[in-house]
Parts: sequence; C-alpha cells; structure tokens
Amino acid sequence: MHIQIDVAGVPDELRPRLSLACGLLAADQLQVDMQTWQGRHCDVLVVDMQSGYGRLAYEVAKRRGLLVLGFGFEGHDIGTPGLCRLDRQAPVAAIARALKGMLLPFTAVEKSAVPGLLDICMRETGCPTDLLARQGNVAVILRPTAGRIHARSVSDLLAAEARLLNIGWFWSLTSDATRDEANWHITRSLDSFLVIACRRYHARLPLLADRTFRLKRWPDIVALADDVDSLRLAALLHQSPWSVRELAQHTGMGITLVNAFCWAALAGGAMTSDESQVVALSTRRMPQPAPSILQRVARHFGLKFGHEHYRV
Repeated sequence: MHIQIDVAGVPDELRPRLSLACGLLAADQLQVDMQTWQGRHCDVLVVDMQSGYGRLAYEVAKRRGLLVLGFGFEGHDIGTPGLCRLDRQAPVAAIARALKGMLLPFTAVEKSAVPGLLDICMRETGCPTDLLARQGNVAVILRPTAGRIHARSVSDLLAAEARLLNIGWFWSLTSDATRDEANWHITRSLDSFLVIACRRYHARLPLLADRTFRLKRWPDIVALADDVDSLRLAALLHQSPWSVRELAQHTGMGITLVNAFCWAALAGGAMTSDESQVVALSTRRMPQPAPSILQRVARHFGLKFGHEHYRV
C-alpha cells in the first residue's frame, strides 16, 4: 500500500528518526513517500508544534480532518480526534508504532481505543525502553519489560491511578541517570497498578469485542492477594481462552468488572487475544480419555464394551 506522509515545521534533528520510522513500515507492506507539506491532501501530516509553520499546518489539517502526528503538543489542543501525540525525543520504534497504529486497519481491541495513561500502556506493551509519562505535575516511570511502575511519592502513584483515562498524558524516553536523579523510590508491579486503576473506571471502559482472550503469563498481582475475583479470573484465563461475556456468565461477576480486568491484563502485556472464534460456554467439554486396548479390541469385533462386562 502506498502512503503519503507530509511534514511541516519538523526540525532537521527529528527528520532522520522520522525517515527511519517510515522505513520500518515496509515490514507491514506500507510503502511511504515522505515530502514537505504544500497544503495538499496526505494520509498523515507530521507537525512540530514548537514551529510557527507547524502550528499553522496543524490548524489547517484539523479543519480538513487529516490524521496528524504531532510533536511537542503540551499546552496546545490535545483532545482533537485524529491526533496522535509524541514527545520530541521519542525513539524511532515509537514513531513507527504510532504511524502504524494510524495507518493500518484497526483490530477489534483497537476499535475500543482508550485515552490517557492506559493508552500509553496499550501502545507500548513490551517496549524494551523505560518511559517517562507525565500529565501536569504528576509523573511516573513505566518499565514495560520489567513490569514495574515508579513514582517519586505515593501521592503521585495514586494520582496517576486516578488520572488513568485523562487526556494530556505525554511520554518520552528516560535513562538510568534521570531515574536516579529524580529519586523514583516508590514502585509497584505494573499489573497490580493497572488492575486497580481499571477497576476504578470499569463503567467507562469500552466493552472488548466478542473474541477470546488468554493469559500468556501469570500477572504480577502478588500485592492483590486478597483480591479473590482477580485471582479467579487469572486462573480461568491461564487454563483456556475465554471471552469477556463468557467469563461474566461463568463467574457471576459483573461484565464491566470482568472487562476491566481484561483491559488491565492486555495493557500490562499479560494477556493476548486469541484469533479463534468464541466457543460457546455450553459446548466446552472436558477431554475424553483415550479408549483402552480392550475397548479397541471389542470395537474391532463389533462388541460393546461396558464398564464391568461384555455385551453382544
């Protein structure tokens, strides 16, 4: 598929990363042509809001309904549909993922897009780099590979939990020096943080589509040892694939609470979507034991083999 990406006001130091990110899209059969924007239609417009020309291009694109990838959007119109925001220090892989998410057809989960810190966790699941996420005066460090979230204080961690779905979250790369200097000594497992935060907003989370999900690893919810419902859901999803509706029917839990747990497990990278169709709960059966040698011999001679005797 041929894709036209135009840039407006993007500084020279950012262009090489943008070019490399466009090159990575070839793996998804996306052939990108990147040019300086001249007011024409394009598939994605990339702008730098710290540039006067970039801000002007953004206003025009917003009126035309174009998809916009914006750098340095803090303090500007951050709630516009069709706008994807990145920090100016975003790495090549993050830029490529953002472009891919804007260009490729949405999956069942992506159709139920969520805002805020949960959106960052969903997009950066498995990211090998530590990320600094901030919204206003609240900042946390996400370590997707290690499965941890860090904050300067307990109040910051609780504020991040309370602002899970707020717009205006920005993220950038962080380093060991930054982490040490800022004294990010409050930490929690990312899985337990997401389970608690998603449950808090269970009524606002979009219902996941009727496809099956399964755990690919056991979530780190040791801190939630008294949370029987989460432990039960984790055990069921660890054994076999389930849909959200199936789990709600089987456990008797509210569907929004089951849905919230699944969002948390997806965002933390513990769960994956199973591509197979949903199997009705009524058709789930325990595997039957293999027939014994005597049963196979009896069947060969046309005999019916009971539990205690032969019957002709």
